[in-house]
Amino acid sequence: MIQSTEESKAYWESYSVMPPWLYFGSDTGIFRMYPGAPDKCINNKSSFDPRVRPWYVAASSGPKDVVLVLDTSGSMGSYDRIGKLKLAATRVIETLGISDYFAIVEFNDSASQVGLQNGLLERATDENKANALERIKSLSPIGATNYIAGLQKAYDILSNSGAKEISSICRKAILFVSDGDMTVGTPSQLYSMIDDKQAVYTSNGETPPVLFTYSFGSSADETIPKELSCRYKGIWSRIGDAEDLAEAMGGYYKYFSYGLGDTVNENFVAWVSPYVYSTGNGMGTTASAPVYDRSVNPPILVGVVGYDFSFAAMQRALGDENSEVSRDAIIDEIVRKSIAYCPAFSLSECQLESLRMYGSSGSETPDSMCNSCTSELPSIRASPCQDSSLNSMNVWNNYNTRSWAYEERTCCEVGENRIAGSLTYEEVQSKVCIENNNTKAPLGPIIGGIAGGIAVVILGFLWFKGNKKESKQDNRNNRVGIPTAPDAIIPDDHLHTLPIPVPPPPEAPTTRVN
Repeated sequence: MIQSTEESKAYWESYSVMPPWLYFGSDTGIFRMYPGAPDKCINNKSSFDPRVRPWYVAASSGPKDVVLVLDTSGSMGSYDRIGKLKLAATRVIETLGISDYFAIVEFNDSASQVGLQNGLLERATDENKANALERIKSLSPIGATNYIAGLQKAYDILSNSGAKEISSICRKAILFVSDGDMTVGTPSQLYSMIDDKQAVYTSNGETPPVLFTYSFGSSADETIPKELSCRYKGIWSRIGDAEDLAEAMGGYYKYFSYGLGDTVNENFVAWVSPYVYSTGNGMGTTASAPVYDRSVNPPILVGVVGYDFSFAAMQRALGDENSEVSRDAIIDEIVRKSIAYCPAFSLSECQLESLRMYGSSGSETPDSMCNSCTSELPSIRASPCQDSSLNSMNVWNNYNTRSWAYEERTCCEVGENRIAGSLTYEEVQSKVCIENNNTKAPLGPIIGGIAGGIAVVILGFLWFKGNKKESKQDNRNNRVGIPTAPDAIIPDDHLHTLPIPVPPPPEAPTTRVN
């Protein structure tokens, strides 16, 4: 991350902007950002999890159609199950990006689409997601448990939407949650109905929807939901009343992420819907790409790297900083890029069994397996680094400044070699971001700009292509030294356009605009 920032500095400086922020979120939830920024931690722990951010999910799973099928029968009123169901549904909706489509179905005695009654998917825009979250709040428990009606409604929505091309035209998933036994119809009727629906996709040369089923609570039936996952190449999870349904459902994207590891997807980049920085300092977007450990077969997802762009910098590159026309053109191009490509998908039976075994939590759940793999289960987690030369404190580039105040670490004079603690806090503040004759002090993280209309998106894509191939060697080369925030060198003919400070927080993207 540090090396790539330094190597790209000259390009960004030509537009009088500083290199963008880089993110990395690991499959285990570790988050790194360069240049760094302080974060408030309660009890020395951060609640931020990159794996539930749209930029992470979009890159690790690709475009998709998602239908939530939620049990709202009377028994969901016990043990606050309906409240936990709402939290879980909210978490799934919040992970969706502009390239995704979704619908929500509730079932009890019968089934209905929540809020909308048009029988179609809707794009996961900021506005549509906000409306859906409000509709989720209105769910209440009543009636029986009609599995057939709920799942049939889900398949009908997917079919009708596909016919009208209201779809990602990519992967499809049905997330089915119930806390009880099927009280309407028989298992054979349910399987027959789904067989017919799946056969339509197969006959048209399309991949049928994947079923993720969740038996929620102590009274939930396990037999039928598990059978559904085994019959239709999905995953079943048993979630107790005291367990986290939201975490279990939120991990559905891992199924898709482990199927995208083929080298044919090596250049896949996802674009997040444009959003307003939570600092209030303008708008931007994030381009992100999955990172795989390809030293093993099949490849294993390691995490996702993200790359920020600000609209102010993009508009500067277009030469029209204040024009809504140029801003709208950028937004349109980002949206187009976000839905333009469906990455290839390949998941073996043994990979699928491994996902069933370890689920979203990583703990072993052999009861969830379907016994479809006849060989050793492949790992779904990247192995720890075995190179002992990397297991030193030199891995931490800021180790030598660990005892410094934040102002000392970020705003000391560039090139200064000061012993930590040699100045009082007041003296540090008086020296913040001073300039000398040879260097410029850090001006703060600046979100990148890129040149020329359509090239705004293409160059970001090519940057990822080159850096993903070299990321392994880059990490080795970057294990020593203390990083300094990059400087903006402003050409004489650009003195009227100073760098644009737009520092997004680690939570970005949070609020997006359509």
